Amino acid sequence: MRHCALVPLSAALALALALPVSAIAAEVDDAQGLCQDKIREVYDVSKLRDVWTEQVGNHKFQVHGKVKANDQLYPFECKIKHGQVQSYSYDGPHDRHGDDDSGNLGKAVAIGAGLAIVAAIVASQAGDGDKDGTSTLNVQKSVLEDDCHDALESRIRYERNGSAQVALKHTQVNGRDLTGEARVTYYDESPNRGTFTCHFDKHGRLLDSSYQLY
Repeated sequence: MRHCALVPLSAALALALALPVSAIAAEVDDAQGLCQDKIREVYDVSKLRDVWTEQVGNHKFQVHGKVKANDQLYPFECKIKHGQVQSYSYDGPHDRHGDDDSGNLGKAVAIGAGLAIVAAIVASQAGDGDKDGTSTLNVQKSVLEDDCHDALESRIRYERNGSAQVALKHTQVNGRDLTGEARVTYYDESPNRGTFTCHFDKHGRLLDSSYQLY
């Protein structure tokens, strides 16, 4: 009897351990598919090679690969977060958007996607009943910091300098706002310090971000 009782327990334990791995594997596959579709769509290329994905945060993945063109391999990459393409880039010949050589194509889409997400969230909250924006977020602080960091870095790169690297310090959660200090470093310039605020809805989804450097 004792032996029979251990069998279903072991099976249940194995299933519990396998589910998260399967979920992550599915997210990895989805991230790769989203990135490859985006690169094919925007740059009108088809021969994608050596595609691989790394998890770099909470539901956040960096996808890397190469495009074969003119018998050469050229790198591409995407940042995928919560099933959305946050940014992408491809450094090689292509047949689309030939008038945009500034490298800002992917960044512009990332900003536009952010605005679309904000609009959808605001629309979904109409008549929600909790409109004062003061309720405490029931989300891990590290998740808020991760989302806020990505939003601020993308925004600063788009508005100021494409090489910007952002580090958040002394963060605090006040109601639905994450506030703190930011250190911004550039490839060829002196670092800047400043303050930031990221505003979330009650579910912990990022609505807006702002910063001030000095």
